[in-house]
Amino acid sequence: MITTNSDIEKLKLDGFVLKKNILNINQVEKIKDIIKLNSEGKGAPESHYPLNMKSFMFKLIKLDYKKINFSLYLLDLKKKLNLDLTAKNFFKRESKLVMLDGYYNKSQEADILPWHSDQAYAGAKSISKIASPNFFFLKFFFYLTDVGSNNGCTSYIPGSHKITHAVRSCLYEKKIEYEPFWEISDLVNIITKKKNYTHIAEQLDSKIDINNFLENANLITTNKNTSLFDFNASPGDLFIFDESGLHKGSKPSSNERIVLRYTYSTKVN
Repeated sequence: MITTNSDIEKLKLDGFVLKKNILNINQVEKIKDIIKLNSEGKGAPESHYPLNMKSFMFKLIKLDYKKINFSLYLLDLKKKLNLDLTAKNFFKRESKLVMLDGYYNKSQEADILPWHSDQAYAGAKSISKIASPNFFFLKFFFYLTDVGSNNGCTSYIPGSHKITHAVRSCLYEKKIEYEPFWEISDLVNIITKKKNYTHIAEQLDSKIDINNFLENANLITTNKNTSLFDFNASPGDLFIFDESGLHKGSKPSSNERIVLRYTYSTKVN
């Protein structure tokens, strides 16, 4: 198993953990070759790999044997690394792999994604139903190229996953009214409203976490080039994170960025 009890505790505390040298150079090069056959960017249908019988049958009907073989290799890698067990230990219940994809970005001078929180309804102005705050995803990012400050790392505000969980809990319990909170500025706006602040702080049992987050958010909004929340990683390193925390995909300014991603979720009662 690639994670320890202390790694799981760090995931719970900070929302992320970085593991070094998980893949060897041969694995890195093989997976890079696989991913670079897909379209540039992320989210394109070609960037996803089949996970279940239905999706495998679809590829088989299309005679896409390469994609089938690639997926079997990546699923076998997942098994060897015990990613299922890591996800189960994190969620404290059965979980499942819901998405397997890979993508690459050419070198550029713009962030891949700005500071944001997933599970925030993509910033929709209004929604019809509030989801359980306990529904979210755990992501495993295998870096296949060097990343660092302003060069493709997934910058992350430690502890911010607790803040967004508290906000989602208050929305779910109808203690506060819904407003968009995908972007960091919108989230700060929700938290700092006097009628909201008290309810959110109560969810956290302390004002320390919420005030620390507001200080970090202020550092980001007043200095958009801050590298305080960045890190360096090499090909084969693994970044595991709770995707509901505040994070961004920094600009890959020095070299292309290639990532293999496993995404897990769990059913919520």
